[in-house]
Amino acid sequence: MKKILATAAIAPLFAFAAPASATVLLPGQSGVAFSAFDASTRGTQLGVIESGTTGATTYTGFLRSAVYQNTLGTLDFYYQVAISSINAGDEVFNLTTAGFQGYTVDALVDGTNFDGAGIFTAASNPNLDPNEPAGSTTTASRNGSGSVLRADFGLNGLEAAGQTSATYIFRTNATNFNLGGTFTTQDGSVAQRANFQPAAAVPEPATWAMMVFGFGVVGFGMRRRKSKVTTNVAYA
Repeated sequence: MKKILATAAIAPLFAFAAPASATVLLPGQSGVAFSAFDASTRGTQLGVIESGTTGATTYTGFLRSAVYQNTLGTLDFYYQVAISSINAGDEVFNLTTAGFQGYTVDALVDGTNFDGAGIFTAASNPNLDPNEPAGSTTTASRNGSGSVLRADFGLNGLEAAGQTSATYIFRTNATNFNLGGTFTTQDGSVAQRANFQPAAAVPEPATWAMMVFGFGVVGFGMRRRKSKVTTNVAYA
């Protein structure tokens, strides 16, 4: 079962300025500590999804994600995993998300129940203090192309019913998004589904009209210049 709520996000372009404490996650990096999320920069929720762990055979639960326009004017992508049941001896040890190639990414973590009656809940995995990210063993990684982001849970792995990860937040310089990405969790089996990802801005119809008009004017000017070419013939 899947719940999706999304609002089109064609936001104005603002200068991107990450908080001084943010952990910048560069392509090819691994084992990077998450920084504490500054709740005063949260902004407005634009879309949210909660779905079951379809595809997994060793555990059941929920994959939760959202996209927010933060107070800096850019987009943050949120991820949380909640376990309903899991086979003895198994452990959900990471989550990954794809579709971030070419974007600046900061790795942030929030262990609180920040959305009240919404889908996200406070972290309840054993080795995580919800209010102190420094107590978390989860680290962030990014593949060489920069497309795939990963949170490796370490000692914060989910291995019992009722355990819920912290909410991991990837802050980007994107101002638009779509549903072309993926969200994956794994232990002995893998759960995966389509998810939000950053997207390039698509010009509005009025912008397209202005662009077409501009090309037409340039073309007309080039034709006029060609038609004015004259040839002078000199007679001996």
